Amino acid sequence: MSVKSLIRQIQAYNPDAEVELLERCYRFAREAHEGQKRKSGEPYFTHCVKTAVILAELHLDTHTICAGLMHDVLEDTGITREELQVRFGANIANLVEGVTKIGQYRPSVGSPTTSAPITVEDRVHRKRQAETYRKLLLATAEDMRVILIKLADRLHNMETLKFLTSEKCQRIAKETLEIYAPIAHRLGIWRIMSRLEDLAFKHLYPTEYRKIADLLNQKLTEREAYCDRMVKQIRQVLEKRGVYADVHGRTKHIYSIYQKMQQKGTPFSEIRDLVGLRVLVKTEPDCYTALGALHNKWNYHPDRLRDWIGQPKKNGYQSLHTTILDDGKPVEVQIRSYQMHKVAADGIAAHWSYKEGVPTSRQGRFIFASYKQILEDIQETQDSPHQFVESMKLELFQDEVYVFSPKGDLFKLPAGATVIDFAYKIHTDIGHTCVGAEVNGSIAPIRRVLENGDQVNIRTQSNGKPSRSWLPHVKTATARGKIRHWFREKDRADALELGKKFLEAELRTFYLNARDYLSSPELLNIAKQLKHKNLGELFVRIGNGDESAIQVVNLLKPEVPNPETETVEDVKPERKPESAAIQLENNIDLGMMRIMKCCNPIPGDQVVGYLTRGRGVSVHRAGCIRILDEPERLLAVKWLEKSMSENGDHPPDVYPVKILVECSDRPGMLGAITTAIAQYKVNIRCGTFQPSTVHLDATAADNLTIDVTGAEQLDKVMEAIRQLKGVQRVIRLS
Repeated sequence: MSVKSLIRQIQAYNPDAEVELLERCYRFAREAHEGQKRKSGEPYFTHCVKTAVILAELHLDTHTICAGLMHDVLEDTGITREELQVRFGANIANLVEGVTKIGQYRPSVGSPTTSAPITVEDRVHRKRQAETYRKLLLATAEDMRVILIKLADRLHNMETLKFLTSEKCQRIAKETLEIYAPIAHRLGIWRIMSRLEDLAFKHLYPTEYRKIADLLNQKLTEREAYCDRMVKQIRQVLEKRGVYADVHGRTKHIYSIYQKMQQKGTPFSEIRDLVGLRVLVKTEPDCYTALGALHNKWNYHPDRLRDWIGQPKKNGYQSLHTTILDDGKPVEVQIRSYQMHKVAADGIAAHWSYKEGVPTSRQGRFIFASYKQILEDIQETQDSPHQFVESMKLELFQDEVYVFSPKGDLFKLPAGATVIDFAYKIHTDIGHTCVGAEVNGSIAPIRRVLENGDQVNIRTQSNGKPSRSWLPHVKTATARGKIRHWFREKDRADALELGKKFLEAELRTFYLNARDYLSSPELLNIAKQLKHKNLGELFVRIGNGDESAIQVVNLLKPEVPNPETETVEDVKPERKPESAAIQLENNIDLGMMRIMKCCNPIPGDQVVGYLTRGRGVSVHRAGCIRILDEPERLLAVKWLEKSMSENGDHPPDVYPVKILVECSDRPGMLGAITTAIAQYKVNIRCGTFQPSTVHLDATAADNLTIDVTGAEQLDKVMEAIRQLKGVQRVIRLS
């Protein structure tokens, strides 16, 4: 398309368009992409023009269309953002930069789609994919026009996808169906959403696409004839009531038919509403007059009547939906005004000021605010990568249900939302203390799925609290995020108190007063030395088993030794090298090898050697906080295999290890723990057994020192204890 043709298209809805600016942008983009070709062989600039044409079809402002013409110059040419700003202003430069940033957030190829076990690579892929989507959503929320340009760009790319490799086609089509089509839906841009869905479906499921397309074509003539007859009848009925309307038929797009077949398990031959009718009238009152006229003429399904005029959808969609019965055959009819039809096709773009480049109507601002709130809710979640992507698709794509509070206030929730979602929609504290509900006057469980028109009264208790069992039943990102946040805070508080108790106990073993040390500047300095912001973080890390209370006390106590003088368990030099527990990886003899008590390494732990001055090599667990920051003195060491298994008639060496078991404080619990340990022929050297001072719900804290042959045996023992009924946590203390 020439620049003159593009300008004529824009001036048809915007007579005051900045023609000179459009011409300059057109020439600049054409010159910047000079010589570049697409995979189809076409000049690359044709894609830029097609993107601008799609934006003009949405009647967007001049600056947005200019940015559409130049949306790839930063990524694919040597043009800089500063040059764009000097030539065309900050507004256009910001839009082009925003689209460029979105283009950088591309999920990696090869998302797992089979039922095979999930590998580490799969988890890494999902984590990266979720982070990519988070960044994309953040970029789109800054300026809505950025995502409108990206949708136009993606639509034309989908129309020419066949020229790419099969692997790239699959990746782009999957991304389109999961991300861009739902965004278009949430913004109400039906004309783009339906095309994106069909094109993505065509590449992801070509066999199913061709099958449905062929079935649609088989009886096309018959359906068109039936549709023409119904159009004439409806027009005549409406004219008798004084309503003059445009009536026309519409065929559902292919992907929506596929979804209906999948969701309801309905074969194609049994789908009766492949063709729908649309009635366009002048005013909102005419919509209701037309609805009454149709219901007087034909019977209809009461349960399929929808009034989206009185209660618009979040994306601004308004229409009356009804299903009339023509000789028993269901026929879907949509009734709306011309303005409502424009909004249904173009969504938020229908409310866009082509002069100012912003949504100007109250409804347009509502759509934008609703979309932005959804993005903020999604980004606040701490779900796993898979759950995050599912939450995003649910929040962006699902239809809504409308429910009422006892006072008659209306609330919108995603379809499938439960009482729990409604409670958190009202207020965070209402959600946390929810214990039940009354739905339409009857007692209902909090897992109850809500339906349109339900009146919900939440019942709370002051001592109520969330349950992890709620998580599978919530549908909104807001509710899920608030529940997870509550448990993070609770777990942190528990770990903080537990960390303090561990540190107090260890201080007492050295006859040190805990009161003098727990809030001392010395302990704060140690916390900062260990890269923690404050004492609270240090206590939490100790309570979670990520830091050793023993090592912290060794750093804290006045007579603290360094790695070269610390009390050790020596590996006697007179022992033969082949029977020693540890040796240097290159087998160099540097004298005595000493296993350090500060971190208590055992065979199977990752270890590192520290070359001391005159006392041989001290061996620490990797990551031990006692190792000084002198990398030139660190040595690679390894455990010998013989020390980790029985060798002939000689019993294996054993190593004392301290573990903590948190469990129910009930009769028989200690016996079950000792039995689990004994089955691996492990000796319990000593232990303390007392009620927990952290948990108040009949929980015991058992500190045990056991003799193990190495990390492998220790892991088996700890796992056996974890499997016992009533055991809450098992961690290694040293």
